[in-house]
Amino acid sequence: MLAKLEGHEKAVSGIALPLRSDKLLSGSRDGTVRLWDCNTGQCASVINLGAGVGSLICEGPWVFTGMPNVVKAWNIESLAEFSLDGPVGEVYSMVVANEMLFAGAQDGNILVWKGSPNTQNPFQLATSLRGHTRPVTCLAVWELDTLEPVMTLNDHTNAPMSLLCWDQFLLSCSLDHTIKVWFATGGGNVEAAYTHKEDHGVLALAGLNDPDGKPVLIGACNDNTVHLYELPS
Repeated sequence: MLAKLEGHEKAVSGIALPLRSDKLLSGSRDGTVRLWDCNTGQCASVINLGAGVGSLICEGPWVFTGMPNVVKAWNIESLAEFSLDGPVGEVYSMVVANEMLFAGAQDGNILVWKGSPNTQNPFQLATSLRGHTRPVTCLAVWELDTLEPVMTLNDHTNAPMSLLCWDQFLLSCSLDHTIKVWFATGGGNVEAAYTHKEDHGVLALAGLNDPDGKPVLIGACNDNTVHLYELPS
């Protein structure tokens, strides 16, 4: 461990490193976004938003902060700020793909904004993806041509907390103490090819290649541990 950045008073709900920036951003349930100097590890600035942050991501110079009933967009280069209205309740997850911003909300809807040449607000609400009946906790993007539901995967018995698209596979983890590996069958269906059982709920997934190029899966569990798995073993 190289450093421990201390300052938030409640759970950290998102971290991001914007393009061409030496500042790490973190959002928290304490209602603040903090900017950290990557060279010194010191807090350079605190932005008080007045409401808890449910998620935070960046895309290029843009920082998106999910808050109750709104997504705040901030350009760190031009300092332009915009409010994207539409979500109902907390915004727990966001992802950017194909020049669209997707935000998963507490009411089960996924709102989609597209880039717009409108100088007053460069984000225009395009559609709302409906189907979930409870909060959308994580998002990953595969196919975006139609923005229509393709299928529903029901094997988890508790809330899925994180998704990871890796090569030809989808990996998911859940509070049901499992990590599942999904793949597309010849008939066009997606099936769980493998289920790994953990002693505790799994909260987040990430992947990387080790120095020899071998893939490694990283899972964070709610027993205060992080586990590393060699793939495909």
